[in-house]
Amino acid sequence: MWRRLLRRIDWALIIAVMVILVLGMLMIAGSTAESWSTILDSPFVRRQGAYVLAGFGLMVAAMLVDYRYLRSISRLLYAVSLGVLVAVLMVGVEAGGATRWLSVGPMGFQPAEVARLLVVITLANQISAEGSERKTDYSWSDFLWSAVHVMVPAALVVVQPDLGTALVFGAVLIGQLYIAGFSPLRLLFVAVAGVGTVAAVLAAHVRYGLDIPLLQPYMVNRLIAFVDPTADPTGAGYHLQQSVIAIGSGRLTGNGLFRGAGAQLHFLPEQHTDFIFSVLGEQLGMVGVTVLLLAFVLAFLRMLAIAAGASDQFGAVLVGGVVAILFFRVVVNIGMTMGVMPITGLPLPFVSYGGTAVVADLVSVGLVLNVGMRRKKIVF
Repeated sequence: MWRRLLRRIDWALIIAVMVILVLGMLMIAGSTAESWSTILDSPFVRRQGAYVLAGFGLMVAAMLVDYRYLRSISRLLYAVSLGVLVAVLMVGVEAGGATRWLSVGPMGFQPAEVARLLVVITLANQISAEGSERKTDYSWSDFLWSAVHVMVPAALVVVQPDLGTALVFGAVLIGQLYIAGFSPLRLLFVAVAGVGTVAAVLAAHVRYGLDIPLLQPYMVNRLIAFVDPTADPTGAGYHLQQSVIAIGSGRLTGNGLFRGAGAQLHFLPEQHTDFIFSVLGEQLGMVGVTVLLLAFVLAFLRMLAIAAGASDQFGAVLVGGVVAILFFRVVVNIGMTMGVMPITGLPLPFVSYGGTAVVADLVSVGLVLNVGMRRKKIVF
C-alpha cells in the first residue's frame, strides 16, 4: 500500500515549491547580507533555513496521515482556530501597532497563519458530501452558513488589526465554493458586491469623514498612495515608489546578488518580507522574475490537477482552499510591489521571511500531496 502511495507523489509540485524556496532563501540573503561570505552572519538566513527544515518535516507528516481523517475532527480544528485567535487578542504580543503574535516560551508564532489553514479544512468538511458522492445543489442558505463559518475567524483577525490576512479568508470562501460547485455567477455577484461595498465605505470615510471602527490611519494612507503615489512621495507613497524603482533597475538580468541600491542601501522598506519581490526584480531581473512566476504557475497547475483527480469532494475542495490561499497572496503581493494593487502587508508565499507563514504553507502543500497520493487514478 505504502509503495503505491509513494509512487503517486507529485514530484513536479515538490520541485516547483523547492525552486520557489531556493529563490526565497537567495533573496533573503540578498536583502540582509552583503556577500556570499557573510550569508551565515545574517540571523534572517539562519532562522529561515531552520523554519524551512521544520516545514518540510511537518509537510511529510501531513502527507502520511489520511486526509479523510480530518473530517472526524473538524469541529475540534475549528474550535482550535477560534481559540488561538481569541488568545492572541487577550495575551498576544504587540508589534508595529498590532497584536498578531503569541509567545510560547522563547518562540513566537502568528495564529492567523494557522487559523486560515484550519478554516480551509473545516469549511471543506462543511460544504462537501460524504464519501465519493458529490453535492452540487448549493443554495443561498449554504452560502450564508459558509460565509458565517469563514467570517467569524476573519473578524477576529480584523480586530488585531490585520486587514490583509482577513481578506485571505474571503478568497478561501470564494475559492472553495467555486471548486465545490457553487454557481460562478452567484460568486461573481458576491465578489463584486463585496468589493463595491468596501470601496463605497472607504470613499465615504475619506470624503465625508465617516467613522469606521478599527480602520487605522496607515490603512487609509496606503489606499491614497495607491491612487496617487506622487501625492506624498516621502511618506505614504515612499514604499511604492522605491519598489517600482528597484524592480525597474533590474532590467533583464538584474544587478546581481547582493547588488542594487534598493536592498543594499536600504531604500526598500520591509525588503526581506513584504517587498522581497522588489529585491528579486532588482537583483535577478526579468530572468529571475520569470523563473519564479513559472514555478508558481507549475505549482498551481499541479494542485488543480490533484483537485480534479481527488477521490472525493472533500479532498477536491480542500485542495481548492489551499490554491485560493496561495494564489491570492501571490497576486496581491506581486501586484502591490508593482503598483497595480494597494499595499496590504501580505508576504509572498515561500519567498518572504517568516517562520509561521512558511511552515503553514509547507503543511498546506503536504495536505495537497496527501490528496494526490490517495486519488482514484493517476493524474498527469
